[in-house]
Amino acid sequence: MVDRIKRLENLFLEEINSLVSRLIASGHFSGFITLTAVRVSKDLTTAKVFYSVFGNEADKKNAAKQLAHLRGEIGAALRSRVHIKRIPSFTFELDNTPERASAVEKIFAKIEKEHEEK
Repeated sequence: MVDRIKRLENLFLEEINSLVSRLIASGHFSGFITLTAVRVSKDLTTAKVFYSVFGNEADKKNAAKQLAHLRGEIGAALRSRVHIKRIPSFTFELDNTPERASAVEKIFAKIEKEHEEK
């Protein structure tokens, strides 16, 4: 069952990425959006799509609103492309891992600079 869920997560990530890429190309989004992961529940009823946005706070809010608006469209697109009994209900969650990683890198750079000055 775990292998099946992992395969579905990868498949959903690919398909949703494809759909969002087309919408980005058509100008529906501002900023740079990256879908980072999909986590499907064990009972296959829900799935969280994690995304990151390179841009300002307004870009992040716009992306959240647009992705929430796309939930139904994504479900419909997946029903026609993926042949499984049940398509999960999708929610989108901002993944701020890149921002946290950047903050940690800045801390390391500061420590390294202080170490070199000694």
